[in-house]
Amino acid sequence: MLATRKTKIEERLSQHGINNYQISYPEYLNFDHDLFATPREVGCRVMILTAIAYTIQDETKKYGIVKWLKAENIWSHVSEKEVAYLNSRTSTEDEILDLSWKIEAAYILAWALGLVEDKPMPGEEATEEQINTMIQHLPALGEGLEGFLSSLNFRDPVEIYDENIFYELTTTHFRDTLFSGGKSRADVHVPASFERHMALNWLRRFMSIHDWDDTDTST
Repeated sequence: MLATRKTKIEERLSQHGINNYQISYPEYLNFDHDLFATPREVGCRVMILTAIAYTIQDETKKYGIVKWLKAENIWSHVSEKEVAYLNSRTSTEDEILDLSWKIEAAYILAWALGLVEDKPMPGEEATEEQINTMIQHLPALGEGLEGFLSSLNFRDPVEIYDENIFYELTTTHFRDTLFSGGKSRADVHVPASFERHMALNWLRRFMSIHDWDDTDTST
């Protein structure tokens, strides 16, 4: 089983132009899914990220989003950086750019919950059609969340973990290439793949870190 999973991950990396990375110890693919965040926690995070994405185009919507998140009792799941953003009247261009990529994190987490079936292509951002499909499977912003959050379950944890390892190794590849002064020819979208790596690290509590802002992406 471990050998089969190892081979599939390595073949997928190779298909996207990353040929020099192998999983030296198949035992690395062992994991305890009981250490994952709960489906409810992941659902809260998907809703928070989606709500923030909504405010990026119109910052006047922040007040309404804050009020809604508090009314639905998930404000405690909003990270410190997100609280600072939502409570501010203006945001820097860098902050907006960083937050705009978080829709990739929302999508891969929605995939982990089985809310969407399509995995995003490593070489591309999630498509408009994929994002729209995700939104259709989420409560509308402003609606009650309890029924949605209490009904969530993960897809096969092995799928989730192996997807995490795939993106962990793409991050390793790009960091190694950067530090060596080389240029990657990999067919992997760097910002999107990093967001997916970070989101899945948070889900599986990599390095036992639970705080979204402090999620570790070291490899």
